[in-house]
Amino acid sequence: MRGRPVLRTISWKPWDPSLLRGLLLALFFLSGALAGHLFAAGCDQDALSRYLQDYCAVYDAGGASVSLLSCVTLYFGYVVGAFLLGFASVGAVLIPALSCGFGFFTMYTISCFVRAYGRAGVLLAMAALVVRLLFTLPCFFAQAGVAWPLSTDLALLVFGRGKRSAPVLYGSRYFLLFTLCVVVLTVGVCCERFLTPLLFRLALGGVYGNVS
Repeated sequence: MRGRPVLRTISWKPWDPSLLRGLLLALFFLSGALAGHLFAAGCDQDALSRYLQDYCAVYDAGGASVSLLSCVTLYFGYVVGAFLLGFASVGAVLIPALSCGFGFFTMYTISCFVRAYGRAGVLLAMAALVVRLLFTLPCFFAQAGVAWPLSTDLALLVFGRGKRSAPVLYGSRYFLLFTLCVVVLTVGVCCERFLTPLLFRLALGGVYGNVS
């Protein structure tokens, strides 16, 4: 009998829509990762193995490095894409697609290394990707999580509720978040240029048995 008044005093907190958006974006990322894994499984394993082995051999000799332009593109591409799509109604569809693409290419790279080197490929893939993912994943999900509802509201204005919808407002928080992401990703590019080659050569040493 005493339990009922206690239950009546419990108030359920409203569901945070940002949490749901984050979970959906993560689900799109994972679905893209699954597609990347399956796609890598269908590639020519012999040709893929020869390519990665040649690449690793050149990298181990110090002759391979990611250009600054490529590094900037890899770091800023998804975040800038999510930021710009927040200003377009088509972003309601393309932002989830962007999350899928992020997951696809990430897992495709990992799966290629695993197919070429077996379990040791996991170490090589992590050495090649861990620094980049440490910076790009949080920035992308933070930016996409804010941009997606804005683009969805724009889509409702264009295709749905029309004049009944309130105008879409871009507060200073939206631009401050993007500025913060730019700063974080710039630091990430610097870390990528110095740390990733070191980590990759250490992983190669573990694979080939000759720590360089």
